[in-house]
Amino acid sequence: MIVPLEGETINRVLHHRPIIAMFVDEFPSDLEPGDRAFLYVTGGARILDAEGGISSVSREPVREVRKYGADLSLSVQELDEYVGRSRKSENDEMLVLKIDAPTKYTKPMKCTRPIPRDGTYMTAETFFSILGENH
Repeated sequence: MIVPLEGETINRVLHHRPIIAMFVDEFPSDLEPGDRAFLYVTGGARILDAEGGISSVSREPVREVRKYGADLSLSVQELDEYVGRSRKSENDEMLVLKIDAPTKYTKPMKCTRPIPRDGTYMTAETFFSILGENH
């Protein structure tokens, strides 16, 4: 799955804060442990910067997500702002991914394909399109 995050959030995932929590319109039905997460930098950079294995996938209300504390890739303040901006409450569910062994690419990969805020699956077509952009 291609997961859109701010560059600073990706940096935290790479430095021992492996829990990503995000609101999605639809929870992915076939995302499971063992799949890969490709971390996409939002905000105009349009690059894939890192990847890691997904060791767990869950749906959890915001109040439960807070219990991850220092393992969460967002600070308490950032989570509060995200919840507010999204017009959500403590009871609304988030997609929660735990990333195992995240690795930053030596050379980030260009990705001009638009990535929705919910992320998107890394299909063979998407993969080959990104490879084509980077050769």
